[in-house]
Amino acid sequence: MPEKILGLDIGEDSIKAVQVAVGFREYHLLNSALVNISEAGGIEAALDKLLGNDTFRSDVCVTSLPVWQVSFRNSTLPFKNRKKISQVLPYEIEPFIPYPLDDVLVDYTITVQSEHSEVLAASVLKSTVGDLVSLLAPYQVEISIIDIGAAPVALKLMALCDPEEYILLVDIGKRGTAGVFFKGNKIFQIRHFRFGGDEISAAMMKTFGCDEPSAEERKRRGDTGEAREGIRTICTAFFADVSNTLYSLALNNNLDPMPTRIFLTGGGALYPPIKEEMESFFSLPVAMADVSAADNLCLDQSPALMNQALALATREVKETDGFNFRLGEFRLKKRDAEFKKNVRWIAIFFSIILCVFGINSYLSYHYDKVLLDNLRQEVTAVFRDTLPEVTRIVDPVHQMRTEVEKLRNPSAGGENSIRGTRVLDILNDISRLLPQSVAFLITSFQYDGNTVTIKGQTDNFNTADNIKKALDKSDIFKDVKISSASLIKKESQVELNLRLDLQ
Repeated sequence: MPEKILGLDIGEDSIKAVQVAVGFREYHLLNSALVNISEAGGIEAALDKLLGNDTFRSDVCVTSLPVWQVSFRNSTLPFKNRKKISQVLPYEIEPFIPYPLDDVLVDYTITVQSEHSEVLAASVLKSTVGDLVSLLAPYQVEISIIDIGAAPVALKLMALCDPEEYILLVDIGKRGTAGVFFKGNKIFQIRHFRFGGDEISAAMMKTFGCDEPSAEERKRRGDTGEAREGIRTICTAFFADVSNTLYSLALNNNLDPMPTRIFLTGGGALYPPIKEEMESFFSLPVAMADVSAADNLCLDQSPALMNQALALATREVKETDGFNFRLGEFRLKKRDAEFKKNVRWIAIFFSIILCVFGINSYLSYHYDKVLLDNLRQEVTAVFRDTLPEVTRIVDPVHQMRTEVEKLRNPSAGGENSIRGTRVLDILNDISRLLPQSVAFLITSFQYDGNTVTIKGQTDNFNTADNIKKALDKSDIFKDVKISSASLIKKESQVELNLRLDLQ
């Protein structure tokens, strides 16, 4: 019997549900529904109306949390192993989370991976996930995946877009908007904006003195009349906020300042003029998202309202795709039971692995020991050839290092000893002679016992001459020369090379 999957989108004003059956490399639509929360008498009543019978009974349920309940953070880690990322990431983002780490769940998606990993981390309070699980518990719904807002919609759109395209998905809800920024098959950032369809409805109610249902009806027809200018001002402020976010992402994520195109979804996107206003503001093509095309499915309801529920129902269940807050104490109990059932075979398998690992470790140890003995013999031979006068060899590396240090130590005397003037004395003399008003940045300092070579930067050629004149007064240097001075155009600075001969 084909597996049934329920995609459940619990919004601010309505609950959307899509049920599909999994066939061979395709999905078959079974049921879909939209229940208005206020008309049903509250969220529990709406869920009871939707899930109180066997119509939507499914093997698996996939749902999501609203974007405003989740915190996001881009981070770079110096490894690519997913297990290490999962272990280290919570501590990496801990300073940016306004709650104790024990109170949150952290998941991530990889945005760029080479020798290191760039990830988009998402954190949410455990109590938020617990409330969602408890809300659906009376209906015996097994939640397999808890994703984030419109992220599954973005995953479905990836299959419909060119991999080189940089896309912005805008999900306009009743009181808030989510922006999902993605390129290829990677989500780079998710943002929440304080703009929703209620702001447009409120402007119309104020202008026409009508109630909310009438304003909603006129809004979806695009019949704004005298309220059009006021609504345009509200939308323009929202567009400016999105534009600022795009430029911020361009600086921090090496993305283009503007996406290739924009997709709209959500109930607030049903206001027709908003598409035209957005196209005019960004000078970009704006289209209504329809994820049903990705799986050749057709729903009776508007795609803008049902996109998220459909994307959840047809979402891939691989751990590498999207987010899933079914973590820690909220991990599925059924999976744990299946694991315990097969623990005997798992134990046998790991016993074999441990035996193989033990044999491999012994062989590796034996090989490394033989190699180490050979290296020690070679080191001893080199030591005897270099220092034949040393007859007692205990630790050839340490003894060789000691002999080298003796040769390097100026206090050993001899013709090659560096003369007595200390580097500290030279730096002190330079600091004393140069006035505090002189801007001189030393970028290189070399001292061989007879000559000091300094490379630095100053503001102009006159200052360079003043530096030379000041150093000419030193009791340490007998001759001060400017080897070269050149203008650094990019920084409007003069690069200066000085040669100072000691007395």
